Amino acid sequence: EIRQAVEVAKQQAGQYGKRTILFVDEVHRFNKSQQDAFLPYVEDGTLIFIGATTENPSFELNNALLSRARVYVLKSLDEAALRKLVNRALTEDRGLGQRKLTLSDEGFAMLMAAADGDGRRMLNLLENASDLAEDGSEIDIELLQSLLGDSRRRFDKGGEAFYDQISALHKSIRGSNPDAALYWFARMIDGGCDPLYL
Repeated sequence: EIRQAVEVAKQQAGQYGKRTILFVDEVHRFNKSQQDAFLPYVEDGTLIFIGATTENPSFELNNALLSRARVYVLKSLDEAALRKLVNRALTEDRGLGQRKLTLSDEGFAMLMAAADGDGRRMLNLLENASDLAEDGSEIDIELLQSLLGDSRRRFDKGGEAFYDQISALHKSIRGSNPDAALYWFARMIDGGCDPLYL
């Protein structure tokens, strides 16, 4: 698909002098050599490259590509924004409005904790919960507990996320990147890591 997009972009540039925007979601999944393939087209202006990632781009993106990019950090949604998102999803017909579902305050708090500020995750969780609910019913804490189990935001000391995060913290410190180091430190503390370990 990427090769096709590049070919179309070359044609657009050649015939019409127009640049093509190429959006790559989860760009961190591309290995470094795959990321290298974008460079000539970014450099010559054929492509306007936009990559989205949930990872720290300093660690996951090729340095050459990163040096030609602007990094925008999208902040997590706050409670008010998540509540507005959920209310719209529950009331609008193009969402779940026709099902006449409601969400208890405790249920909202539980969804909010599980979503961790991610609107897309919040909507996915709400949709999954609605699949378990009957029309006209309330999505309550019991239903959400059956859906989420113990998957709510928690630090998995000794698990894969722990080692990924501690590695990112160490790389940030070794790389003299105070902003990244502070980010990973705060993220681990927020997740419940023992400060003495850090």
